[in-house]
Amino acid sequence: MITFIHIIISIILFFLINIIGHFAPIDTKYYQITSFLETDEAPAFNFAFRILTPVVFIILLSSVLYHFEQDHYVRNIYWVSIYYVSFRAIFNIITNRTYLINWKKQIFYALCVVGTTYFVYERLIFKKENLLPDFSNIANELWIIILIFIYNLINNIKISESGAENRKLKYIKNALNNIKHRYSNIINSKVSDIRLRQIIYAIIIHESFNRPKIFRILEYIKSKFSSKEVSLGIMQVKSEHAITDSESIEKGIDIIIKHFETLKVDFKIEYENEKANEYSLEYLEQDYQAKLIRKYNHCDDYTYEIKDLADYINEKFYLANKDTRNLFLNYISNN
Repeated sequence: MITFIHIIISIILFFLINIIGHFAPIDTKYYQITSFLETDEAPAFNFAFRILTPVVFIILLSSVLYHFEQDHYVRNIYWVSIYYVSFRAIFNIITNRTYLINWKKQIFYALCVVGTTYFVYERLIFKKENLLPDFSNIANELWIIILIFIYNLINNIKISESGAENRKLKYIKNALNNIKHRYSNIINSKVSDIRLRQIIYAIIIHESFNRPKIFRILEYIKSKFSSKEVSLGIMQVKSEHAITDSESIEKGIDIIIKHFETLKVDFKIEYENEKANEYSLEYLEQDYQAKLIRKYNHCDDYTYEIKDLADYINEKFYLANKDTRNLFLNYISNN
């Protein structure tokens, strides 16, 4: 029973820390792949937050349990930290974020969390009387000042982002290969333009990142018991009934093509007015691509992320070809 309670506490701790850290996996808003990569602009804060938050939580929880005379739940409570780091690793794996995680750093954090929690348990939590700090010695205040100084010093250190960039490339390459392997027959049969394919790839990667397979399964089950129109499948299209990932891609592509057919008429009119100005045409191209993406999802952050992902795919997997970066201008040149 105690083990079960400790596991439940560790799961609560996981979601609590994610909410505090502004990355709640149960939130409905979208997150960018690039923002998920941990660049550690404030390494001291990030380290302290990741290591000390579980420890502080367990200390406070132990104090509450002692207060209500539930001492038996405090015994070996350091196991909560072990369950916590294990659950975090499992969550990242089942949500298909394996390639984005810096596992060496995560293992280091996990060892620090467990080691610190065990040390605090043995030295502080194990005995009730040890929970309150001793300020009778001025050395305590002196060491606090020294630690604050070191904290601010380390927090100004800038960490290289090359590792994060490599993980981003590996994640997107793996995701792109999976999409082509599973859905290329659908995408290629409906879309001939390379840039439009890149945008579709970007949407699928972004949606899949924010709604991994396990989340989509839960949404699928929920739709069985709801008469409301909900977003389903790997492209998160609105549907009144349950659909598969393949069906969502078909519907999603149809929506994009429909908006493209409308927008290219407007683009052609503006093109005639700006065709003598190369820079204006480039701006016009990018503006209409953004309009197309915004038609699919009205969020500006979403539009920026899809556009950025499509450009990244073009740069890394299509040799940064300018022609494959254009969509509406390609339509004009081919007609």
